[in-house]
Amino acid sequence: MSMDNLKISIEESVKAAFGDNAKYILQNWEFRQEFDFIIWAEENPSHTKYPISYEQRIEQALEKARWVHEHILTPATAQVGDGVTICYWSDRNAATVIKKTPFSLTVRRDKATLDPSFKPEWIPGGFSAICTNQGDQSYTYEPDPDGQVMTFRWSNKYGTYGQPGDLQLIKGRREFYDYNF
Repeated sequence: MSMDNLKISIEESVKAAFGDNAKYILQNWEFRQEFDFIIWAEENPSHTKYPISYEQRIEQALEKARWVHEHILTPATAQVGDGVTICYWSDRNAATVIKKTPFSLTVRRDKATLDPSFKPEWIPGGFSAICTNQGDQSYTYEPDPDGQVMTFRWSNKYGTYGQPGDLQLIKGRREFYDYNF
């Protein structure tokens, strides 16, 4: 089969499997990296260690598409009531989607309560000390009717709500305080 046929087959398979979310998956940079590698490997079989069939290449693309569908927040997957995370440079705040338009989400910060059993462990270093167990933080979440309200717009350029290096939204609630920043 030709390269064009493989590209079309992959795109059609993603569209069939993921409906409205397919256009966002096909634009996602992680999916595009996998897609480009699959095409490269098909064009350069002597450079790949294990040859795989045409059908296996399509399945490889669908596997990455499933990952993107499950982990990346898009206009096709976001719903009012969903838990999301507001990403700053290194800190993260849990929030809930309270309003959705075709290309924006309005969220309200949730009340996040740190598990009282978490105790930061410090060693000397950095500017003063380094927290060695900050990845062990766990929180419980509840709605906060007085929580900060923020609106994020979908960026076709970045394939995300917000933009990298600035405020950005991701799927799922995950509060995190960076003790080392």
